[in-house]
Amino acid sequence: MKRTILCIAAFSLIFAFGCGKKENLVVAKVGDRTITLSAFEKAAETMDEKFLPKTSDLAGKKELLDVMINKEVMTLKALSAGYEKEEWFVRFWEKYKPGYLVASLENIYIIKKVKVTDQEVKDYFDKMHYSYTLSQILVANEDEARSIREQVVGGGDFAELARKYSLGPEAASGGDLGSNEIGGMFYWVEEALFAMKEGDISQPLRTPDGWSILKVQRIQKITPEKDIVYARRKVEANQQKKMLQEMKTKIEKDIGLVIFPDAVNIVYNNLPPEINPEDLMSYKVTRENAPKLEIPEQYQGMLLAQYADGSYTLKDYMKIFDEIALPERPSHRRAKESIVTSIHRRIWDSALPVYAEQTLKVLEIPEVARDYQTRKEMVLVRYLYEDQITNQVVVGDLEVQDYYNAHKNEIMSPEKRSFSIILVSDKTKADEVAAIAKKGENFARLVKRFSEDPTATQNNGATGLVQRGEFPDYDAVAFSLPQGQVSDPFEVPRGWAVVKVDQIEAPQAVPYAAAAASAKEQMVEARSEKLLQDKLAKWRKDYPVKIYERNLRKAELKRTRPSDAEVEQKAQEEQRNMQQQQQQQAPSRGQ
Repeated sequence: MKRTILCIAAFSLIFAFGCGKKENLVVAKVGDRTITLSAFEKAAETMDEKFLPKTSDLAGKKELLDVMINKEVMTLKALSAGYEKEEWFVRFWEKYKPGYLVASLENIYIIKKVKVTDQEVKDYFDKMHYSYTLSQILVANEDEARSIREQVVGGGDFAELARKYSLGPEAASGGDLGSNEIGGMFYWVEEALFAMKEGDISQPLRTPDGWSILKVQRIQKITPEKDIVYARRKVEANQQKKMLQEMKTKIEKDIGLVIFPDAVNIVYNNLPPEINPEDLMSYKVTRENAPKLEIPEQYQGMLLAQYADGSYTLKDYMKIFDEIALPERPSHRRAKESIVTSIHRRIWDSALPVYAEQTLKVLEIPEVARDYQTRKEMVLVRYLYEDQITNQVVVGDLEVQDYYNAHKNEIMSPEKRSFSIILVSDKTKADEVAAIAKKGENFARLVKRFSEDPTATQNNGATGLVQRGEFPDYDAVAFSLPQGQVSDPFEVPRGWAVVKVDQIEAPQAVPYAAAAASAKEQMVEARSEKLLQDKLAKWRKDYPVKIYERNLRKAELKRTRPSDAEVEQKAQEEQRNMQQQQQQQAPSRGQ
């Protein structure tokens, strides 16, 4: 997609939360829509730098404002085109809206409300110095959990009851969960453990997968592997998850959700064989030929789950199972708990969006309403571009051939060079190496003798044929020497280097077969950009545009587009950092 439309798309989400503390002076009006000074400055602060103007003066501000005006013009045009009423958009938005409602609910009512104090972090970090050896009984319903706990407290054997009733994968081993450190467990487990001692049995704990009863077998003092920074992130995450789970539990009680253990057992006993992951990766097993859940007909009418707005029978679950992504399907390995989890997910997918919209009325919150409308407009603008620009630009094969013939001398592969590197830690040693190498000593032998790079032994310090940018620290020297010449010592981030150019491959004409796709893409891009500019000029006549230059002058434009040299330097730094990371993770060729 071209620079103009990319820039317009990037503005879309900025507009959603464009209002700041500054006075909302209007810098432009487009039809019945306004662009405020605060929205302008927000765009300037957050835009990708490649879309910014080169200067911060009035001309630069007008350049940036012009793109924002184009965004508003395209939005008005998209809204007037009636795309919002078309079937494709209605179907798309029906799928998008539920997830958006839940995300907004979590952001407004959970994430933004979580405030963690330093004392809370310190207290949690102190608790990270303990590990707990635990056993668990996991069941689907609270009433069943309370009944089992009464049996345990009354003298029942915890391990035997776990084998008999638990839905968890550890049921066969008597519910044994092994040793678990604070900081590595679910928040609901940790909160219960903070008030327990060895031998204690927890109250039934609400979990994402059902109801859990825990027994503390042993508590040990340890030295935690994680630091206090991790503790802060964990406390924040725990509070967010707790608030979301409390909300889900409230909704669950409101709708009277019940999951029936006997039905869960029937599903579990009829699960198809687990699919080999290798068969999934190789597409040997796909959704079309994957084994299905087959439940005997006499059980298919049996209730698996029931709540105020509906219910699921075992026959319904056969269909649900078939719709679950193959890697996430319930299986014997994941035990009965995965069946309960899949039911919860199904219900939350329908219940939470309704709760967010109808009970919490998140779409009536101003900032959410703005963001919701902006996201809708962003989809419509992208479709407008596809409909009015992309679908209108056609480049034929003969045109591509003509373009290639006319630009053949410009379509060249980059120069490539192969050079060898000796890397040492100080200049004195580098001077010694360079002196010996310039006398004609075999460079590969010198690499083995002097180079301090651990990867040098794998390739004798040779890079192989590479183009500029693959070894940015060496480009300036290695691409300036004639073939066969040894460099003077020069400093690089990892020490001092001496290089010898082994081979030079001059730029070569790229054959048509290899260049056709790229040439066609360039032609499509150029024509699309021209067509968009022509359309924008026409569309802008349909909507009156007024710029308030006095207010625009008051705007601060603190960032501008970097020069080509700065962009190149940044790209080289990113390349260098990536290479260093790769070398740290898995040493390979190159220095």
